[in-house]
Amino acid sequence: MKTLQKAQRLNLSPPPVLSLSQWAERYAYLSKETSAQTGRFEAYAYQVGMMDAITDPKVEKVSVMKSARVGYTKILDHIVGYYMHQDPSPILVVQPRVEDAEDYSKSEIAPMLRDTTVLAEIAPDPKTRSGENTLLKKTMKNGASIALVGANSPGGFRRITVRIVLFDEVDGYPVGGAGSEGDQIALGTKRSETFWNRKIVAGSTPTIKGLSRIEKLYQEGDQRKFYVPCPHCGEFQILEWGGKDVTHGIKWDKDERGNALPDTAHYVCQHNGCVIEEKDKPDLIKEGEWRANAPFKGHASFHINSLYSLMPNARWSLLVAEFLRVKSDPIELQTFVNTMLGETFEDRGEGALSELTLARRAEVWAGEVPDGVVLLTAAGDTQDDRVELEIVGWGRNEERWSIAHIVIDGDPDGPALWQEVDTILKRQWYRADGHAFSVMATCIDSGGHHTQKVYEFCKARLGRRIWAIKGESARGGQRSPVWPAKRPTRKSKGFRPYIIGVNTAKDTIRARLALEQPPPNTACPGYMHYPQDRDVNFFAQLVSERSVRTYIGGRYVRIWEQTPGRANEALDLAVYSYAALCGLMQQGVKLNALADRMEQNHEPLKMVEQKVEVSGLPKEDREQVDTTDPEKKRRAFKKLFL
Repeated sequence: MKTLQKAQRLNLSPPPVLSLSQWAERYAYLSKETSAQTGRFEAYAYQVGMMDAITDPKVEKVSVMKSARVGYTKILDHIVGYYMHQDPSPILVVQPRVEDAEDYSKSEIAPMLRDTTVLAEIAPDPKTRSGENTLLKKTMKNGASIALVGANSPGGFRRITVRIVLFDEVDGYPVGGAGSEGDQIALGTKRSETFWNRKIVAGSTPTIKGLSRIEKLYQEGDQRKFYVPCPHCGEFQILEWGGKDVTHGIKWDKDERGNALPDTAHYVCQHNGCVIEEKDKPDLIKEGEWRANAPFKGHASFHINSLYSLMPNARWSLLVAEFLRVKSDPIELQTFVNTMLGETFEDRGEGALSELTLARRAEVWAGEVPDGVVLLTAAGDTQDDRVELEIVGWGRNEERWSIAHIVIDGDPDGPALWQEVDTILKRQWYRADGHAFSVMATCIDSGGHHTQKVYEFCKARLGRRIWAIKGESARGGQRSPVWPAKRPTRKSKGFRPYIIGVNTAKDTIRARLALEQPPPNTACPGYMHYPQDRDVNFFAQLVSERSVRTYIGGRYVRIWEQTPGRANEALDLAVYSYAALCGLMQQGVKLNALADRMEQNHEPLKMVEQKVEVSGLPKEDREQVDTTDPEKKRRAFKKLFL
């Protein structure tokens, strides 16, 4: 009842005296923790339009699809400050994770309440901790309040009634919603239903085309873009990157050798080909205006990119240099498109991220093992009702062939399934000329519900390099080495798995899937070959995850997230087989040296036999290997491993 009465009182409050941009110009102060230059806030022209849409009584929703380096975080801060001071209201800020909400409170809200005079006067005493003044909840002396939650917190949206809801970096929200509670944007919006004059604001850098939340929200609004006049012909246009196939956009010169010269970056007018220089940009932006490209129905949506930014680190020459650095790497190119151009990423012609294109690239080769393979690794993925295995061949410069994909149905807690796994990992695989290969190293994931069984299986087979592994937390955004530099410390009852760098491995795999298919019988470093016995579903699993940008621990990082409703076992197997190769290389195996020896008909075994761990072998096998007789040792290794 009290909450309803409070909401009714706020609903009857008089309209604000100032617009948001006017309030920011008069009161906002840039703190040293959050800005390179402290002092009064001065808005760029494109920021004014976005801010005033938020305080426009005709607008209920505002969505901003943006790049980095355009000052959006300051706009978010000013919204909070405005509705604390000018129009006291309950506010909810939703960050991707609870940790992000805490960081935003410490790095943005606290300095603003300290340094903005009109807010310091109504802010709670920062030295006093109570239920009304915590890191994630603050109540001002005039009745305004702010609650901060993480989109990954199922209970964070409960028992909250607010008028202003601010969703930040929505494309970084966990896929699948806030646990069993449902979609985070729907949950947050529902918290404002009692207010007729509510404001729903969402902003984010976008991610993958067709999967981006902010792209969908932008398309639901009136799709405003910032048009600027050419300083030479006066024609209005939006600033966009352009590209080699269009005549307008960002261009740069080349020297006599064809090398790009980023410092010559300029903009070519869409209408008359006029050359617009970087020095023209301040006047360009000052005279610009927002124009809607769809009907207005209470939802104002904006798109802005770094080409408009007047920040020193967004000069056109720097953007060109950054583009030239990443253009050949699909993963880094996606980051550039998302964070610098504020656009969703779409593979334009590479086709590597399409399961249909991958399926069309499938090959036929003679024998089980194609020419070019010098060693085999294996990968195991444990599910509740099966174990999936992939046998992989590796050649010179890490060229890769998927030899077999085997699904073994059964109970992972029973012995029968693991006996079959062991049989497959022991068998030999033959090249067309009869040359036999055995699996040299295997990685089996120990995560999930059957960890102990994986440990038991791997511990008894350490001498065959059958390793239990576990992926580091993908949510942390780390880019650790694929294979750890040190062996895991053993526990008192068993042993620890090897912790592999899954983000790093997936970056590599995604980039290699994007490589163009080489002509027949042509070597291609890193290229991933697949046989024609795989169905489209297998390839769909390979591209089932997306690289997203999220705010973690005070910085933006890229992580891999699974697309809802899509299995990812094939991608996991690719990660584990690559980890097995990295483990071998850390033990001294050199692919190119092995390839040289095989081409000269030398036995590759001797290069690696001394590196094999034998402590985990069954007694009878260990006795065969643990001998001082070189010839007996060679025959034993050949029997066990090759």
